Amino acid sequence: MQRQISLFDETTRLSGVMAAIRAAMRSAASEGDGRKTLPDKLNAIARSSGIKLTSGNVRAVSEETLNKWLSPSDDSHPPSIHALLAYCQATGNNEPLRVMARCLGVDLMTDEDRLLRDYGKAVRDAKASRKRLKRIEEDL
Repeated sequence: MQRQISLFDETTRLSGVMAAIRAAMRSAASEGDGRKTLPDKLNAIARSSGIKLTSGNVRAVSEETLNKWLSPSDDSHPPSIHALLAYCQATGNNEPLRVMARCLGVDLMTDEDRLLRDYGKAVRDAKASRKRLKRIEEDL
């Protein structure tokens, strides 16, 4: 059964997503080496991947651009999807991407999340098998 999506629900979910992504990016930037090395890491990722992280003719991310991406009040310079992906890779923190996915009603799973899911399924299946075995034994 597929539920019908209302335009109002979608608008509500999207309305604060950039602010939430920026907040997650700021939090990720404060971990590890902080903001100092981030432009260099982002530029190295962009060069090795052959992608542009900014619009226009600028080939590199400056500290100024990074500050605009992270600013809670500057909504005129959102990071591109390439920039967001490179940012997550540079910081080792996928929370900004997770925030973006959640606005669509989905979530991201880590390898540990998958392992715990699989463990839970195995426990549930084992429990069901024990119940079937017990019923068969009672019938004997």
